[in-house]
Amino acid sequence: MAEGSIRHMYPGGNTPLGFYSYYRYVIDSQQANRIFILKGGPGTGKSTLMKKIGLELARQGYDIEFMHCSSDNNSLDGVVIPKLSIAVIDGTAPHIVDPVYPGAVDEIVNLGQYWKVEGIKESKQDIIRVNKTIKENYQRAYRYLRAASFLMEDTEAIFEQILDKGKEYLFIYELKQTLFGQGLPARIPGRQRRLFAAAITPNGFTDYLNSLCCGNKIIRLYAPAGSSTGRILESLKEEALIQGYDIETYFCPMSPQRIDHIVIPSLKVSVITANEYQDISEINGENCTTFNMNDFFSDNALKAFESHLYFNRINTDTLIQKAVESIAASKACHDELEKYYIKNMDFDELTEVKETIIDRILGFS
Repeated sequence: MAEGSIRHMYPGGNTPLGFYSYYRYVIDSQQANRIFILKGGPGTGKSTLMKKIGLELARQGYDIEFMHCSSDNNSLDGVVIPKLSIAVIDGTAPHIVDPVYPGAVDEIVNLGQYWKVEGIKESKQDIIRVNKTIKENYQRAYRYLRAASFLMEDTEAIFEQILDKGKEYLFIYELKQTLFGQGLPARIPGRQRRLFAAAITPNGFTDYLNSLCCGNKIIRLYAPAGSSTGRILESLKEEALIQGYDIETYFCPMSPQRIDHIVIPSLKVSVITANEYQDISEINGENCTTFNMNDFFSDNALKAFESHLYFNRINTDTLIQKAVESIAASKACHDELEKYYIKNMDFDELTEVKETIIDRILGFS
């Protein structure tokens, strides 16, 4: 049996608006067979448990989705088995998840029952102190991102001012024809899933575009950072939904209500925004077609705003880097916090929990 594929994405992100969650789109709770919600403190093995479950099911041939944590992109906040309509999710802060249909769909897996309370209580003051520092670091990071967003807003205003809208509208029309032809509205509109392909993490701006585009025809919209492809992608999104296509929409970490990428699974097509912060590795691959959004601006118009664009870009990068440093400081504190729990956990019990969850998942196969 061939191994299943693993796709990677973020269900939430560090943004200028604070922590922004699309966790309700990890899995449709009305369509799900089962959702296991893990509860427990830091260092209680939630991410490791989900990773082991996902890898074991992938070895058994199931395609898997790994939902990564934007505050530690090497950790998981969830794992989804689409074919079985099952998810295992971290239900702790800052993305608190509680059962929507308790017992019928969702159930809580309490990992706190495997820790030694008395041992943790001995570190109470340290736990409170470190949590306070973590909160302060995140608040600082979000202030830096908010400051950067104002510079990006000015850059967007400049690009909007000099945009040749006629060229853009013609491009949108031709791209819709290429993707959807003369298709008619569907009796049942498509469904939209919302997530992030990229995140601002302790390791900087990271993305999983390669994972999400794998095996698809790729339409790559190269746009300088601050030059929005939002209007193009919004138009494609609307047309896809009208024609009944289910789509995955991936949003911008610096503007979490603006679409950066669209994947249409049934057409095996990905339309992505590429810039200094995010891109695929094989830009010259035979399945990839690139369109340069700079073609919508005249060189003379760009030159007139050159100093403003340079100032905005340099200082945006500086502010994002300062935010990354604050997020990294939070992660270092979180690593310290985990130590107080790790030494008081019975991890042997988690092996049984893993086997039990896998057996129950396979019961739906």
